[in-house]
Amino acid sequence: MRVLITGASGFLGRECVRQFSSRAYEVKTTDKTGRVDFHGDLSDPAFVSSLPDFDVVVNCAAVQYVSKDLPFFFRRSYFERNNVLAARNLCERYQRAPAHFIHVGTSMMYRQTGQEKYDVMSPMGGEGIYSSSKMAAQAFVKAMPGAATIVPCIIGGEGREGLFRGFVKMMTKLGIVVFPGRGEHKIHMVHVADVASLICRVAEVRASGFFNAAAPEPLSIRQWIDEIKDELGIRRTRKISIPLFPVKCLAWLSGYRLLAREQVLMLELPHVLSIDESLALGWRPEFVNARIARDIAAHINRSAALHISGDVEQKRSDRDKHGHNA
Repeated sequence: MRVLITGASGFLGRECVRQFSSRAYEVKTTDKTGRVDFHGDLSDPAFVSSLPDFDVVVNCAAVQYVSKDLPFFFRRSYFERNNVLAARNLCERYQRAPAHFIHVGTSMMYRQTGQEKYDVMSPMGGEGIYSSSKMAAQAFVKAMPGAATIVPCIIGGEGREGLFRGFVKMMTKLGIVVFPGRGEHKIHMVHVADVASLICRVAEVRASGFFNAAAPEPLSIRQWIDEIKDELGIRRTRKISIPLFPVKCLAWLSGYRLLAREQVLMLELPHVLSIDESLALGWRPEFVNARIARDIAAHINRSAALHISGDVEQKRSDRDKHGHNA
């Protein structure tokens, strides 16, 4: 089976390439950067039209608030070009040569109502410019016969750090951690390897429809902090909760550039997904939320230690060089 993975140089795309390749699929890749088979911009119809036929197309290509080239201004057009136009071009291309189309959405496509759990029948509607762009892209995916949409919550794993970098830094250096809101409601995460394995399973059985991707046993921010503290062997950490209202006001005044609307809503409301439809396919996530939090924290701590070690080694080398020159 021939598989095309878009956004193959990205966080999820790389893991999809690894897992599809390990299952002996014939994998081809495309992205704007990196070591891929087809270099190009999916918002360019001519480039997308030039792509060959495939049995399965996995669309991991998307930009989000953590993208390195995220502009401070003109973000709506940025998301429109990279998320909506790219999806439209791909759908138009692979409707002509039918392929099993698997698209990656976001759990913020669900209307954030504060309900206990979101399932695939929950009302949808973008909450910010990123999730709105994913909803607009979904309109094109919906027209694809037999298409599937993977709806992941916060994707974690080594290399995706988010709030955790700040938490680890405060806890290791100051013995405190500051966060907005009460931090008591559950927020779902999922490991990147588990998202990729769900995508592979959907491809294997040629499933269609929506499939949520989330890890078992969701935690609150306060519980994340406890897991990080235990993983790093920190004896005592003081948790400092700051009021959410001024943070929300600042986010609004900045046009949600300093803190996105989707991020504000996660700080305010529970965000837990039902994964019943995904489990029914035979998918079983390997990582629970606590393990994800611990692994990210350990990776951040190792990276910081290696950085410090590298700086020390560089200074020693510089001293030796200067001493030799003298």
